[in-house]
Amino acid sequence: MDLQFLERILDGREKPTNLSFTLLKSITQNFSDDREIGHGGFATVYKGVLPNGNVAVKRIRNSHSIKEALFYREVDSLLNVEHKNVVRFLGFCASTEQTAIQIKGSKQHIYAEVRERLLCFEYISNGSLQKYITDELRGLEWNTRYKIIRGICEGLHHLHKEKQMYHMDLKPDNILLDNDMVPKITDFGLSRLDEKSKTMSEERHGSLGYCAPEYLHQGKMSFKSDMYSLGVIIIELVTGQKAIPSNNNNVLRRWRHRWKKTGNETPFVYQQVAKCLEIGLLCKEIDPSKRPYVWHLIHVIREVEGANAKISNAYEHTFGHISPYLEDDMLGIEPLQLHFPFELNNQMSCEIQLTNDTNSYIAFNIENTSPLSYHTQPQKGIMPPQSKCNVEITMQLQGKAPGYMHRANELIVWSTKVNDCIAVEDITMGMFINDAVRAVDEVNLDVVFDDNEPQESSDKSNEDDQENEEGSLSKSRKELKKVLGCSSGQNKSDADDDDDDDDDDDDDDDDDDVSPVTEDEIRTVLLGVACVTTQDLVSIFKSRLRSPEYKNAFAEILKKIATIRKTNGYKYVVLREDKK
Repeated sequence: MDLQFLERILDGREKPTNLSFTLLKSITQNFSDDREIGHGGFATVYKGVLPNGNVAVKRIRNSHSIKEALFYREVDSLLNVEHKNVVRFLGFCASTEQTAIQIKGSKQHIYAEVRERLLCFEYISNGSLQKYITDELRGLEWNTRYKIIRGICEGLHHLHKEKQMYHMDLKPDNILLDNDMVPKITDFGLSRLDEKSKTMSEERHGSLGYCAPEYLHQGKMSFKSDMYSLGVIIIELVTGQKAIPSNNNNVLRRWRHRWKKTGNETPFVYQQVAKCLEIGLLCKEIDPSKRPYVWHLIHVIREVEGANAKISNAYEHTFGHISPYLEDDMLGIEPLQLHFPFELNNQMSCEIQLTNDTNSYIAFNIENTSPLSYHTQPQKGIMPPQSKCNVEITMQLQGKAPGYMHRANELIVWSTKVNDCIAVEDITMGMFINDAVRAVDEVNLDVVFDDNEPQESSDKSNEDDQENEEGSLSKSRKELKKVLGCSSGQNKSDADDDDDDDDDDDDDDDDDDVSPVTEDEIRTVLLGVACVTTQDLVSIFKSRLRSPEYKNAFAEILKKIATIRKTNGYKYVVLREDKK
């Protein structure tokens, strides 16, 4: 009966309500590792399977430390939220049971209270926004990015204006995308019904990079704190970077270059990009009083979309203007992702084509930012107007596979306009980095090593792979713990056998000055290279993992944010968002 009732809730025929622990346990296969789809600071999320669809079940850890009043207040908040841009709440469970635990070495028992606190939501299968963040030249088209920005603003407007709630951990990881790329805000673990701006004295849980300064340093919580996080997300969606762009016109130039290639260029899209940059910067003001409220942003968005897209409001700044009718003055580069056929001990090569469709001379220089050795021919040059140049990039892997098969930002193509009298030998990195007058373009190239082993390509094998993907999480986690040698209850010799290389520590190093590895550092590595073998990841932080305490903390962070895929004998660590 419980199952049919939850089905009706999922179909929208019933309202969210109390759900039994037995039901949630059943639909998640007893909270099996195979059903785990997320692991956050407060809870583990499992996929629940119903006859008419799937749900997400959030099982809160350390339930004993959560006050009843706080839990039910959060449930009340969730019950009152219903919006297309907020993940739909389906129900909750607050179960308390007495259980007998036998005292070791005795026939006596102690009786403990077992509390379970769970929340149930709609299941969003397309993953989080985080895995779709890219720069202007690749990834999601502008129209999709703009709709995501608008949807996030509308969802936050519903929380702030209509429900008087603030989120306090707004970030791309907590914005899910459905099959139509509609954004849905999730994870209200820190949300509070707002009475006035408050100060939180307990531990702060906001995410670095998205957390407002007044909350990070003083614990002050308000609607304006969420607006800071929103500003970071908007800038990241427009540029691919959290940081404020040093030159907004350069952002527009890069978008113009992409639009001219695809034929999606209109004056209106320039206006949208400029306005999104503007409101993103306003939201990131250090002084909370200078940040707009979300209803002001909704007004600006509607104004941009209104008749003639006329922009005139109190928050207008001057960014400089770039005309859509000017020539595309960027050097064309194709492709932006290099694919090398993976072969050990053999030379691999691929080619990029540089295109100068402008009426000016353009100098370029290709910089290798990778520890791998790439040979580029030509490595620099001067391209006359309306010309093309093919660049061959070669490399050879000696002895073993690269640490990661998908490597981001391996090479940078620098380019800038020059006069026709400059010679190739006059090209130096200084003319790209230190030039404050000319527009300088910096374009990152990714590298993928393609596995040439024959793969089954039948539809059935692809479907089986997809069905088994979530089931591999448990095995992946065990592999990860073996590499780190720090799983609870693990036999130390097992870890030693699994990864002998990691025991070659310099024991006489002084550990006193070593700090624990942080989540941000690990995320930086994973986001920068897309995937990395477990052994390489341990090697990166090797000197900071000698302490068992630091090892355990390192493993817990990885368990929270990452998983591993095993391919051809290599265990690749990837951000968990890619598994949703």
